[in-house]
Amino acid sequence: MGPSLVVERLEFLRDGVWRVRLFTSLVTFLVGHSKAGKSTAVEALLYPLGLTTARIMPEVRGCQEIRLTFRVAGTRWQASRRGAEPQARVLIKNLDDEKDIGRPLPVSSSSGETTAGAFIQDLLGLPAASRGTARLTLDTLYGTVMALRQTTIASEFLGGVRAPERILALEVILGLWSEALASLEKEAAEAESQHRAARTALTQFMRLRDTGALTDPEATRQEHRQKEREHKAAAEGAQAAAAALSTAVGEHGRLVALHKAAEQQRRKAAKQAEDVRARFNKAAADLARAEGVVSGLLSTSPMECTGCGQGLPEREPGQCRQCGQAVHGAEDRREKTLAAVRAKADRLRLDLKGLQEAAAGAEQTAVAAEEAATHALAQRDAYERDHLAPARQKAQQAEKEAFGLSRDVAQLKKQIDNADYLKAQALAITAAKEQMKAAQATRDAAKAADEVRRKEVAGRWEEFFLRRLQQINPAVEAAFIDPADFTTRVKERNEADKSFDDSSVGGNPKAVTNIALLLALRDLGRVDAQVRVPPLLIIDSPLSGLGSTGLDQETSLRLIDTLISIAADPATDGYGCQIIAATNGPLPRDYPDVREIPLDAGNRFFDHAPSAA
Repeated sequence: MGPSLVVERLEFLRDGVWRVRLFTSLVTFLVGHSKAGKSTAVEALLYPLGLTTARIMPEVRGCQEIRLTFRVAGTRWQASRRGAEPQARVLIKNLDDEKDIGRPLPVSSSSGETTAGAFIQDLLGLPAASRGTARLTLDTLYGTVMALRQTTIASEFLGGVRAPERILALEVILGLWSEALASLEKEAAEAESQHRAARTALTQFMRLRDTGALTDPEATRQEHRQKEREHKAAAEGAQAAAAALSTAVGEHGRLVALHKAAEQQRRKAAKQAEDVRARFNKAAADLARAEGVVSGLLSTSPMECTGCGQGLPEREPGQCRQCGQAVHGAEDRREKTLAAVRAKADRLRLDLKGLQEAAAGAEQTAVAAEEAATHALAQRDAYERDHLAPARQKAQQAEKEAFGLSRDVAQLKKQIDNADYLKAQALAITAAKEQMKAAQATRDAAKAADEVRRKEVAGRWEEFFLRRLQQINPAVEAAFIDPADFTTRVKERNEADKSFDDSSVGGNPKAVTNIALLLALRDLGRVDAQVRVPPLLIIDSPLSGLGSTGLDQETSLRLIDTLISIAADPATDGYGCQIIAATNGPLPRDYPDVREIPLDAGNRFFDHAPSAA
């Protein structure tokens, strides 16, 4: 049997207060009417270990933290998990190691990190076995051999876990799974898959051949050689066209650069001509203003007497024309002004003449630059039209032709390969078949050796199964366990043997079959060291469907006696199998060392649990 697994206490933090439910006996019954919270308690019991299939009831989500204290092979452990965050990490701590501060483990992991469930599974000494898509996890163990849920106990074989996972779990529990055999089975399955794929591919190929989709191999080879020659010539033509295009692109680039330089010179000459014209216009305006001043001074010379209005006589230079007196030896201010203005006008005339000549030269330069830029643009456009565009079109056409021929060559090569496929595939199928037969032979030899042990284990388990069934229902005459998939058949007096699915729900024979099979598994573990079943069994409502009178009452009593009896037979490490069950009514009588936890509307498992000390 596997190492003992004993639940000691379940603590939960609600509204800032730690509360606790103790499991001080190896047999504990949660007793209460329907809706009293029994299933919630049972589902939550191993939730802190990292289960993902446990239903998260509102009472569990309402807990800030849930903490489970348990023993594995005598070592005390503690697992803590947040109720409101199902994916929060689980803190697992060894209480017997004062230095252990705990290790936070994820509930699930995609990075290869060890999960909380995998850690617990390792504590129980159960390997991380796999076969195909089936994986052995703590959740699979829980749903197969550790717990029977109220929703499936009387309807689904061993909780309804899918057959591949259930078979794998039981093989590991029974010590029938070996990594070496699993590897051989995988190799054989892969070899079978490769052989099947090779045959399928050949069948599809032959179907194409029969429909005429495949041509004559020799004709295809000749066409392939011709296409290769055409492709070579086209590729050389494409290279020549590409070289010509490269030359044309270079020449076009030179003409573009020349046009750009001519355009820059045109803009520069135009700017210079514009500047000279502006200076010329300014000089002309300055001359006009100077000439206007001269005209004004000449037109304002005093020719009449300011007193009588008669004309003034001519005077000697230096005399005032009106009074005839000397002008104190100084020149007439008006004459001086007039002379200065006349001199300025003469200077402006000379500047204007020079600017006129400069403007004419700048205009000529601008016109020449305009003509040069226009010519450069015309050369560029003409070269692009007459040389670059045809060269580009020719290169594109040559490249397209070469690409088309390369595609034809590739397709013909594929057809040639297909034409040679029959012979090659026949060899591949032969090799795959030989490899498959070798892998199957190796696997079958290993399985043949395993079958002896498998039948022996199933036979011994079958004996214990019959005893447990007869303890609960004396009408059972025979019981069978299939060594291949571990399904059961049960025969009662005056009836044919029935599989689990064929059993009637009335009287709850399905629930009895599930319970008896798991109890028998633990019986087997006590006598076979290779059987690693955890000696803990959680059962939600084992008496559902059984009445309180007649045969149903007698069956109920025997079923309770049977459950209680298994705890009295200790495992190899000194601990008996712990039973935690839920029933709708109190036990029919007092049982020594059996603890009942009554639950009702006023004493719910979570809400009214005692405060933790």
